[in-house]
Amino acid sequence: MKVGFGKETTVSYDIYLKERVSGETIQLPIKHVMTGGTYRADYDEKTGQFTPAAITDAWLNITYNYSHYYYEAADGDERFYGDDSDGGNANLGIRGIYGKTGAETIPMLKDLAERIETKYKHDGEWITNSRTEKIFKDKDGKEIDLIDLLEKHVTEYSTETVEKLINEGPNDDYWIATAANAIKPLYQLLAFAELRPDGVWSGD
Repeated sequence: MKVGFGKETTVSYDIYLKERVSGETIQLPIKHVMTGGTYRADYDEKTGQFTPAAITDAWLNITYNYSHYYYEAADGDERFYGDDSDGGNANLGIRGIYGKTGAETIPMLKDLAERIETKYKHDGEWITNSRTEKIFKDKDGKEIDLIDLLEKHVTEYSTETVEKLINEGPNDDYWIATAANAIKPLYQLLAFAELRPDGVWSGD
């Protein structure tokens, strides 16, 4: 079963490491439970709970909420540039690994992670930034998550733009875009690349 949970957006990257000849998703020699915004899960009918399923697929889903960190860290690094939809040479962010082998991207992924950490972690501490965010409120003025708004089919709501302080360190809420949260998937992809450096990245 493939499960997706989200609060801020439902769009994401689906990134695969594939066999060069067949184009099939690589099956790793060990099982993993690396999860992203969407992942395969086991369902326990007794408890009604989903838990990540151990799989061998070299596949990871990453929320677009982290994308600005990847574009920022890739800026000026020609390894991450390629043809955009208009045929020009553009910064592709994490998509810059597509079409390259695991071996080629090991240093690329390490560099992205290092650049993000260098910018957002000072003297061993993650910095706190002010960020403009749009929030949703129901007809009674109570803040409501976008996912709840959609699932409950709320038709009467208002929006408000607020300034929030966000610490760039690890956040237990996967959907919160922080530097540390954005770095974690890079190391997960790196693990795939190191296990199968001959594989070729594909995505979206």
